Amino acid sequence: MVSIDLNGVWRFMIDQDPEYHAKLDYSRPASLLHWEKVIVPGCWNKYDARYDLFEGVAWFVREFELPELPSPAVARLHFGGANYLADVFLNGKKVGTHEGGYTAFDLDVSSAVKAGLNRLAVRVDNRHLKMRLPAVIGWYNYGGIHREVTLTVTRLAQVAHFSVSSVPLDCGATGTLIVRVSPAAQKLNLKARIANAGGICLWEGRGQVHDGVANINFALNNAQAWSPEMPRLYQCAVELMSGGDVLDRREVSFGIRKLETSGASILLNRRPLFLKGMCYLYDHPVAGLVYDPAAAGRDLDDLQALGINCLRSHFPVPDFFLDECDRRGLMLWLEVPIYCLAPPSGTGGSIFTEGSVQALALQMLREMVEQAVNHPSVILWSVGNECNAEHPEAVQFFRACVDAVRAMDKSRLISYAALYGDVGCLADLVDVVGVNEYFGWYDRISQDGTAEPAPEKNWPFDFSRLEDCLRKVCALAKPVLLTEFGADAEPGFRSKALDLWSENYQAALIGKHIEIAGKYPAVCGTFPFCYADYRDPSKPVNHHWHGINLKGMVDYRRGHKLAWRIIQDAYKSVKRTA
Repeated sequence: MVSIDLNGVWRFMIDQDPEYHAKLDYSRPASLLHWEKVIVPGCWNKYDARYDLFEGVAWFVREFELPELPSPAVARLHFGGANYLADVFLNGKKVGTHEGGYTAFDLDVSSAVKAGLNRLAVRVDNRHLKMRLPAVIGWYNYGGIHREVTLTVTRLAQVAHFSVSSVPLDCGATGTLIVRVSPAAQKLNLKARIANAGGICLWEGRGQVHDGVANINFALNNAQAWSPEMPRLYQCAVELMSGGDVLDRREVSFGIRKLETSGASILLNRRPLFLKGMCYLYDHPVAGLVYDPAAAGRDLDDLQALGINCLRSHFPVPDFFLDECDRRGLMLWLEVPIYCLAPPSGTGGSIFTEGSVQALALQMLREMVEQAVNHPSVILWSVGNECNAEHPEAVQFFRACVDAVRAMDKSRLISYAALYGDVGCLADLVDVVGVNEYFGWYDRISQDGTAEPAPEKNWPFDFSRLEDCLRKVCALAKPVLLTEFGADAEPGFRSKALDLWSENYQAALIGKHIEIAGKYPAVCGTFPFCYADYRDPSKPVNHHWHGINLKGMVDYRRGHKLAWRIIQDAYKSVKRTA
């Protein structure tokens, strides 16, 4: 088995006229003399100031050496994320295309890899007019290969993926190990081992591969459940065997826990759970979309100091971030950008009926679940955000999304974030209903920053529409989460009169929302939007917006606003189980 880390220095070139150059073969450039050296993972917008606003096509090239290959060789190339459309070439041969900027993908490159020098080329296109999901640009459209790249070569077959599902039982646990092998070779065996954090073996087992899949049941004695208060983890290692030869070896960490709903409550290990949440839309002033471990770690330290026990991420997060949340006991709600699909309700033949869009949505959901399925910190999958779920053609679309996620993972809850409580067909499909609303903000401001209420009219605010919305959604008799609320606040702008756009107004509005949510037993959590200010091209340039969404509890460079302390105090006073 050979595993190669392909991160590091690559050659890079932007293609400013890709249609004109269509007949040129940039997958095997005759010369790399004028190609730049850049770091992958990376965003080209951060490579140099002249690329900051570039949106289009760029090429990446990397050469690497391989020793003599086994026979038959199975080679799998892994990308953690490339935004948005990636065409991948190995030694001049096209080995695959991937659409979707925020999910990991694997490509079988067995037919193209060779011993000696190999050349990997990737064409990345982030033109938003060619994007289908998300349907609108709600955050900055960074381009590039922004997550890790690796290559694994084995003989005969390899472990394509494996998942460990387990639930507490008395003083131990029961579970199932599912291993998928590629290609679906016959007469292969598996050895599996589960150990605790100290490396002590708790269980060993064996299984056979049938049609590319092996299922092994296990039972653990004296195993303990994972929870935010006690985030216990176990290690599962598998070896793929042919006779006495080890073809491939993989290892994952996992946790033992049970998630369910009871009426309008979320239960974790049979105990009611209240989510002291925060929306987390990662964008860093230095790294952009690249999750720098040190910077992300500082964010997590600050979020936990704030009292947060759950993050809602608007796109899947990288593996190291999942690992870190597992260790910290910080829960996660993950979603892919099935965002703002909002055709008018009276129209037929809408985007919900486009087969290629449905296929892309299902692909993204499968990739999200496959990447994160072993991580106990992940408690909620989301199948959409702010779509027109009232549209009659949305039912079939979202039913397919929910069915696909349930088929892959029955151990977690499925959610949807509805704008102003318009849940539509999702009310009967999901386990947990999310409510995005900005009462007290978008109904009070003008998009150009003019004709806003005088300061003396800013407060007190009439929250009757918020309460009407919550009463309507809570009547569904399902757990409800208040998943987006807040206001923009210019960093450093303080106003005792609670002027709009001030830190004081934002803090007071958020504090009042959390207070009102606490009156409704069905509301099992609150998620202010959002942790940090971020680049947002959807916001019009006006007296206040200047390319930055200002709804963060901290500014773009992570300085605290007044709302940070308000949320910390509010979450300290939450009496329900966390």
